[in-house]
Amino acid sequence: MADEADLNGRWNAILFGIRRSSRYHQRRRGFFDRLDRFSNITSVVFGSTAFVGVLQGPDTKALALWASAGLAVLGAVNLVFGSAVRARDHSDFMRRYVELEQRMLQPPSEELLRSIKADRLSIEANEPPVLHVLNCICHNDQLRAEDGHPEEYVIIGPIQRFFSPLFDICEGSLKKVGDTVKN
Repeated sequence: MADEADLNGRWNAILFGIRRSSRYHQRRRGFFDRLDRFSNITSVVFGSTAFVGVLQGPDTKALALWASAGLAVLGAVNLVFGSAVRARDHSDFMRRYVELEQRMLQPPSEELLRSIKADRLSIEANEPPVLHVLNCICHNDQLRAEDGHPEEYVIIGPIQRFFSPLFDICEGSLKKVGDTVKN
């Protein structure tokens, strides 16, 4: 009976991690989709402004030059960031995690758990570096979805939350509510 409880505990921990990772890649995909959409809209605006500036004559030459420069800068940034490609990559990662979760709909067994762990490691080997603050936000989201214990939530500041899609701020300061209560 203890072995079954241990298996169920490990099973639930892996399932939680897989669901958190799926949420993480869903958020990353959404961020890069929004960035790509914003870049495309801004490119249309700058391109239209440059076109109209050229057609209007010499008085709007400066406007056309600035709009063209803005378009060039935006194109370079989008090329470097590769937001559409990154969105697709995160969509693929999310899909692979969902496939793992689907496999976990079967009854728990040691063999299946080992297989899922191995497949999860192969996915993680290809992932880009993790944004830890964003990962903690996804951890909290998954806890909320599962009615998790309040002491397991990670405390995340508003500045950390705001910049979480871009980079980590003070990720070393992240603590669970339960850790701050004990201190």
